[in-house]
Amino acid sequence: MSRKEIILITGSNGEIGNNLINFLSRKTSQNIVSLDLQPAKDESHVYKHLVGSILDTQLVNDINAEFEISEIYHLAAMLSTKSEYAPFSANQVNVDGTLKMIDLAIKQAISKNKAVKFFFPSSIAVYGTNIKKNTVSELECLNPKTIYGMNKLYCEQLGDYFSKNYHRLGKDYQPGLLDFRSIRFPGIISVTTQPSGGTSDYLPDMLHAAGTLEKKYISFVNAKSRLPFMVMPDAIEAMFKLMNAQRDYLKHHVYNISAFSPSVEEFHTKILDFYPNFEVDYNVNEQRQSMVDGWPDEVCCKRALHDWNWQPKYDLNSAFAEYFIPFLKSVRI
Repeated sequence: MSRKEIILITGSNGEIGNNLINFLSRKTSQNIVSLDLQPAKDESHVYKHLVGSILDTQLVNDINAEFEISEIYHLAAMLSTKSEYAPFSANQVNVDGTLKMIDLAIKQAISKNKAVKFFFPSSIAVYGTNIKKNTVSELECLNPKTIYGMNKLYCEQLGDYFSKNYHRLGKDYQPGLLDFRSIRFPGIISVTTQPSGGTSDYLPDMLHAAGTLEKKYISFVNAKSRLPFMVMPDAIEAMFKLMNAQRDYLKHHVYNISAFSPSVEEFHTKILDFYPNFEVDYNVNEQRQSMVDGWPDEVCCKRALHDWNWQPKYDLNSAFAEYFIPFLKSVRI
């Protein structure tokens, strides 16, 4: 019996996963199989939802036996803040789990003699510097200070290795079985899903507090804190565009992207244009502040522009005018 061809999405119940499934259901006719630790709230856009862990060898073997996988979006991860509380568990999920998914992709590629596209969401957490450079390229300041950042950087390197050098000393050496593609995401702001505990969630948290008509938000970082951000629709569009770019045009496996880099006080000022009574106070968590301080203010996106013509649709002003505020006001009608 032939196996059904699918796109596999791990970590499908997360912020990115939910939005990606909705997007792909409109953009592709391919069947989507989702995998998460929890049941799906809505299975209408997927062929099948699997409940389980990416670390479950039997489950992964069953997936390999049942389906023919053309693409993997490997979104399952333990995020930055939680990872700092549980670094050993973070390493298991973020590194060992990624290796299991890479192994699955290679087995699939060998069985059908065709490369499997593999998307890996990396992060600006791979950077680490006490000098806040205005713009950091993909090759600079790769000295992460968090276990999450270390995990992400190592997995980027694993993706590069298995794409080029898998079994390079063996008779069956065949580079290119794994078509690894990765974006180093900045902070992502979504209005349709609640923030999920990342260190950069202070701006999404603030926005959701204002949109639900809370009078005040207590920020865990100081007013001058600044990181690169983008909105969720741009993040999803970027993933889809990268995964559909011709491999020959891609000179790299890893790309920076971002759209705007407001400080906390600048973001608050924009909110005041729409919610004039909204206040922000500060109760700075020194450990989380140090994590933010170690990440760059901005990242250089020239690679992505050159190789696959990526540019954000939303800057800060249009994000508020066309995305944040219309949605937040619509849900209160």
